[in-house]
Amino acid sequence: FIHHPDYNPRTQDSDIMLIRLSRTATLNSFVRPVALPSKCASAGSRCLVSGWGNIRPSDDASRYPDKLQCLDIPVLSDDTCFNSYPFQITDNMICAGFLEGGKDSCQGDSGGPLVCDGE
Repeated sequence: FIHHPDYNPRTQDSDIMLIRLSRTATLNSFVRPVALPSKCASAGSRCLVSGWGNIRPSDDASRYPDKLQCLDIPVLSDDTCFNSYPFQITDNMICAGFLEGGKDSCQGDSGGPLVCDGE
């Protein structure tokens, strides 16, 4: 694993890493390179978040889904995000979701994709 050199575990800033494979991956219909977006998503853009993270409270025995969960969420403006999470969001982060809560990614979804405008 290759951690970002500026990763800060306290603030979660630069929370990204690369995985170095021991051998070249064979590309096929299941293994393909990911396409990077051509531009950053702007406030109001709709994005798709997906994962197999928690869908119920942690004391519920069946809190993980059997099927991949997907949700369409809006990208929030920097001001809206800062007002909701003062001093927690940096310029390296994107803020997306519903302010009223209840629909979002959850524990177990970390590292999952956020696809905006099909990219």
